[in-house]
Amino acid sequence: MIKVPHEFQLHVTHSCNLTCEGCTHYMNQGHSGSITLEDADEWMSNWNRRVVPKRFTLMGGEPSLHPKLGDFVLLAREKFKYSDIEIVSNGFFLHNHPDLWEILVDTGTVLGVSVHSQTDAVYVEKFKPVYNLMKEWIKKGARVELRPSIVNWQRQYKGYGDNMEPYEDGDPVSSWSNCVSKLCVQLYEGKLWKCPGLAYLPLQAKKYDLSDKWDLYLKYRPLDKYSTKAEIKKFFYRKAEIYCSMCPAKVESFKPEDPLLPVSYWKRKYEN
Repeated sequence: MIKVPHEFQLHVTHSCNLTCEGCTHYMNQGHSGSITLEDADEWMSNWNRRVVPKRFTLMGGEPSLHPKLGDFVLLAREKFKYSDIEIVSNGFFLHNHPDLWEILVDTGTVLGVSVHSQTDAVYVEKFKPVYNLMKEWIKKGARVELRPSIVNWQRQYKGYGDNMEPYEDGDPVSSWSNCVSKLCVQLYEGKLWKCPGLAYLPLQAKKYDLSDKWDLYLKYRPLDKYSTKAEIKKFFYRKAEIYCSMCPAKVESFKPEDPLLPVSYWKRKYEN
């Protein structure tokens, strides 16, 4: 098997209750749909005997919106015995999984809970029950990390929805060098994708009327289960490539707006 420093990320659902500005997975743009355990089993089985990623992460969307989140954790641990297992969640629906803490303990899984504001009164009040629940789970022995998600935000694309545009600065090497997702391989539809921006771009194209500037990036072909060992090694050793040009060559930092804002707000904002 090939051991790599990358993280495999699996969307258990594309639905999200937040609309975090500039989400690199486009899950702030009103997507929906979940995968089944059977799908996940098949997808993981394509790779678990061939590649050992440093970490296997269950996310989305918001993974706690999936009623079988705990079963996904057990499956990930079964399939990727030598990788760290992690859940990334905004926390707001973890109360629907009262036994999840026990699964976290039994599997050695880390729960990373994103904190999107420490000043917005509405958000802080809404987050209090999440914080209290996490304190309870920590006391029970679960590994829970509260992670501030309000700093170091970088844009990966311009606009929103129909008006979303790639950067195309013509410097893919710099784009890759500055990329926040360079080690975030996506396990989607049974295949391995270089990054979330490429993996879920077809979802964007299906939902929105994207400009023809995206045509090149929609031609990206992920690694499938029939790939040879040499092709797999090439995939993981490859750094910059032409598809990296969709993201900015220079870091464009920004402070995101309220993640509780509805999708309709963002559509109106970028229509103007």
